[in-house]
Amino acid sequence: MFVQTGFEEFPTGNPPKDWEAIGGDFEVSNDTVKTDKKALAILNGADGDGLGVPIETEDPIISVEFYVYIEGGGRSFNLKVATADGFGENNGCTYINWDAGIVRLYDGAAWQPIGDFETDTWKYVYIVADVGKSEFDFSVGDDRDDALGAKPEKGLAFRNAALGPTAKWFAFYTWGITVPGYIDDLLVYEGADALDLAVDPTGKLTTFWGRIKTP
Repeated sequence: MFVQTGFEEFPTGNPPKDWEAIGGDFEVSNDTVKTDKKALAILNGADGDGLGVPIETEDPIISVEFYVYIEGGGRSFNLKVATADGFGENNGCTYINWDAGIVRLYDGAAWQPIGDFETDTWKYVYIVADVGKSEFDFSVGDDRDDALGAKPEKGLAFRNAALGPTAKWFAFYTWGITVPGYIDDLLVYEGADALDLAVDPTGKLTTFWGRIKTP
């Protein structure tokens, strides 16, 4: 498990502790929140700013899950599962962007639509990135069960071929951003199989996404 957070453990007003930040207006916030009291706000940033977590793995497949809220009316942040030594390098990664009611990818030559994406509401995103194939699958739903059970958009292209056999970074990245986005209940982990998460008696995922079931 590389990242498992609802951002509750971090103080507000700053990026998450121990994440690498390059410029940008990134902060843990209690303004727009899906679960509990805090979420990550990606409010603004210059071209090339970003916020990331390093990955060390021998597994070519990385899965990412999160709730996301995109404000309507413009371009929001980008998301990368990156294979370069630094997450500022734009080639060899998933280059996913939310823009005015759609989610799209840049394949190294042109923007390609992934699909419509509802704004001004929380949605759940599930991404499986296969570095060995330089492609990823993308699913969206109203909640985790909905997204994991949805038919994914499969075989979506990286921004050019991966630069190595495994991912080195997970990152949020800004370029031409005009509207903020918010992230809650973030999971980043190895492999293509969705984690089996414990639930409490009310059916709600446990705080901090804890108590992961093991075989």
